[in-house]
Amino acid sequence: MDALPKDLDLDLTLLRDLLALGQAGNLSQAARHRGITHPAFGRRIRALEDWAGAALVERGSRRSPLTDEGRKLAAAARQIEAILRNTRAVLAHTPEQALQTITIAAGRTLSHTLLPQLVADIRDACGDLLWKVKTTSLRPGLEMLRERWADFMLGHAPEGAIPPGMEDLLSCSVGRDALVAVSAPLVSGYPKYAVPQNLSQPMVPYLAYAPGMALGSILDNALQQQACRDRLFTIYEADLADSIHAMVRQGVGLAWLPLSLIREDLLQGRIVRAGAKAEDIDIDVRLYTRQAALEDARTRGVWEAVIGLYG
Repeated sequence: MDALPKDLDLDLTLLRDLLALGQAGNLSQAARHRGITHPAFGRRIRALEDWAGAALVERGSRRSPLTDEGRKLAAAARQIEAILRNTRAVLAHTPEQALQTITIAAGRTLSHTLLPQLVADIRDACGDLLWKVKTTSLRPGLEMLRERWADFMLGHAPEGAIPPGMEDLLSCSVGRDALVAVSAPLVSGYPKYAVPQNLSQPMVPYLAYAPGMALGSILDNALQQQACRDRLFTIYEADLADSIHAMVRQGVGLAWLPLSLIREDLLQGRIVRAGAKAEDIDIDVRLYTRQAALEDARTRGVWEAVIGLYG
């Protein structure tokens, strides 16, 4: 059997040190996380640099702890970990039991718009995981994080949505969306219901999000200072954007819906814009976890991949 070349001899512990440094942001915190002294950690990083033949750490930099070469090696380290985990799962002959499980709470709309791409991206970086998705709204999802019923929460991010007692909450922006005012068409390209521009215009039937929905909070904050809010009368309320979407297509009223949900309908003319494109309401989509959750290697690996992809 052929042996590995000597120049490929490497202690995997050193790769985990590099990943810890990329996550922690500085040598001192990374050393504490790895349970060794700062000088010992520094020696291990220098040993890894000797092996790589390149500087892996930006010493004295406040921007990033890793050089470009360090980030490339960290990405390779994540792939190596994923390959080893997957191989172990195959050898165990019980794939579902052997796969590491990640539980993610996600908004109902996001679970079929942004979440599939997010999971695909993470799979490329981390390999196979058993993903368990629990659809919910933002506040119950954050409560699931608090009680450790979920490892991550994917949600829209309205201001002031984070409840007290979650000071260790971490988040990373993983996408952008927009709330777009839409209506069924009256004639080609023209809305049956348009966003009122002043108080002299007629009242318009409005399809609203149920209280407690993140999309509803974002929309209410954006409409608070606009005259159109006083010209909208609510005729339908739902805690599911898909339900409101269906009512828009029926020509029942005006609504603000996520662009990711309605893009195809807009292109096909099944629904049309009811206001100017410049008035779209930008939405930040964030992935949340807690600092305490990163003590688990499987959660930490996913979070490091997310930061590498989106951070």
